[in-house]
Amino acid sequence: MAIAVTSNQQTRTGNYFAITFGGEQIGALQHVTANDDYGLEPMSGIGDIHVQENVPTMARHSLSVQAVVLNKGAMIASGAVPENGDAALLGLVFDIEAYDKTSGALVRKYVGCSYASGSIDIAKHTITMQSGQFMAIDVVGSAA
Repeated sequence: MAIAVTSNQQTRTGNYFAITFGGEQIGALQHVTANDDYGLEPMSGIGDIHVQENVPTMARHSLSVQAVVLNKGAMIASGAVPENGDAALLGLVFDIEAYDKTSGALVRKYVGCSYASGSIDIAKHTITMQSGQFMAIDVVGSAA
């Protein structure tokens, strides 16, 4: 008797996040909390105190990460995390991408990310960012 094996299509499990700089993966994330804020502002007419609609004014995409593992050589060579304030002024950006572990399909991509703040732990063979805040200029994908 043959047993039909299928993949669960309702829930994505085992997704992974990759940090790419110039199209090359330079690290992976262990925990990510992403926030998309569209800066809604209530709009009403002259002489009317009732809100007619909430209008988006500016898209802000931020990521809070925990336990980031970056390849030491690639990270330093790429400049993904600036050495100091002068390096931050260069404006180097990178992408953070989420992939389905099973199919390898791109689930969500944060485009043009910049390192905003965080703490870094340096250990043998790796630089692990214990926590970090990134800002992205755009996002692609439904994360569903």
